[in-house]
Amino acid sequence: MTYKTILVPLGGGDNDPVALKAALAVARDFDAHIVALFVSLDPRDAVPMLGEGMSGAMVDEIMRAAEGESKNHRAVARRHFDDAVRESGIELRDVPGGVEAPSAAWREVVGRIEDVVPAEGRLADLIVFAHTSLDADTQGYATMETALLGSGRPLLLVPKVLPAEIGRTVAIAWNGKIEATRAVAAALPFLRGADRVLTLTAETSATEAAAGRRIADYLAWQGVNPELTILKPGSEPVGETVTKKAAELGADLLVMGGYGHSRMREMILGGVTRYVLNHAGLPVLMAH
Repeated sequence: MTYKTILVPLGGGDNDPVALKAALAVARDFDAHIVALFVSLDPRDAVPMLGEGMSGAMVDEIMRAAEGESKNHRAVARRHFDDAVRESGIELRDVPGGVEAPSAAWREVVGRIEDVVPAEGRLADLIVFAHTSLDADTQGYATMETALLGSGRPLLLVPKVLPAEIGRTVAIAWNGKIEATRAVAAALPFLRGADRVLTLTAETSATEAAAGRRIADYLAWQGVNPELTILKPGSEPVGETVTKKAAELGADLLVMGGYGHSRMREMILGGVTRYVLNHAGLPVLMAH
């Protein structure tokens, strides 16, 4: 397995260049194809309820305003994409070429972003987002969350200040759960090419230190020989303990599961996942 297609959802905001820069770095390492996706709003979706208290003129005004805003965001996103491609010098291509080389394409889809991004993501090997918080960018955070929970694909979440390289020193947050298993499987292209791999297991009431030794044995059969570190969080949140240790050991990529629990029909992200999404200062490869 390797990464051959990388999806980068763009929103016409300050995070676009960050996500594109990271995606381009990964694309160069794996000769991958980048698809920059912009979801144009269907103006009809901007009207929450048609009916009581809302005249036809009000509906038309809401739809025109929403369409205008979407066009503005689209223009900015396209400019970010064109600038990134021009500066990188990679080829624009819609279909695979005859040589192995990084390439990129622009794709625009009309619809609800929370529906389109997960659906498009299912046809990518990796989805790249810039780190954001719910307070800073409600729509961007919600899109990232729906992609994590609904695409079935790994996400690469990157901070505004990128490391010189991504994936030279990789830390794995391992607790033996299904989500962590999927994250490790998704990260194998990085793990096999890394100079150094670290396994971080936080010993808690739910996770034994032996779990870390088992994943080290598994990775050895993959040609990866990780350094094992057992963490004892104590009263400190597990997410904080793991991210601090990964940074302390010089990791430029953290691999972890994206956890959640069901509440009625909703999937609510777990505490460790929320912490990392909001606070990690290094790139994170996350899978649900």
